[in-house]
Amino acid sequence: MKVAIIIISFILEGILSNYLPVNGILAPLFTLVSLVIVYPYFNGNKREYYKYAFFLGLIYDIVYTDTIIYYAFMFLLISYMVTFLMRILSDNYLNLVIITVILIVIFRIITYFLMVITGNLIFNYHTLLKGIYNSLLINIIYALLLLFITDTISKKFNIKKSSY
Repeated sequence: MKVAIIIISFILEGILSNYLPVNGILAPLFTLVSLVIVYPYFNGNKREYYKYAFFLGLIYDIVYTDTIIYYAFMFLLISYMVTFLMRILSDNYLNLVIITVILIVIFRIITYFLMVITGNLIFNYHTLLKGIYNSLLINIIYALLLLFITDTISKKFNIKKSSY
């Protein structure tokens, strides 16, 4: 089920990116959100989870961007943060929103500052904040919807989730 969630999120992000404007109010990061949702399905096997995250980042680099290795390391970093946050917070809808917000903010800040350092952007707080809040709405809705769907499927087919 974890592979299906990741693949669906990856493809859905690509499809929506074609229809939503780049500077629009909705900026999907569904692949990143899928890393949060699938973590409990690895049942404590962090090494496998990190491998999935790194490989997913490599595929993301190849398919969606022209940066090599950047997203692989970003997704690996995010997966480390997911494992840390999941140890602190329980598995429920409110904590999912908190984790999603934290990860999106961190992801956007790191990406923004790397773009500033490399000279692709000029530093501007407004641009940074716009990038963050444009990502939050659609990704929080997607995370909540995906958690509801995966919980329903898990209960129906008796798929085990770890309790961290």
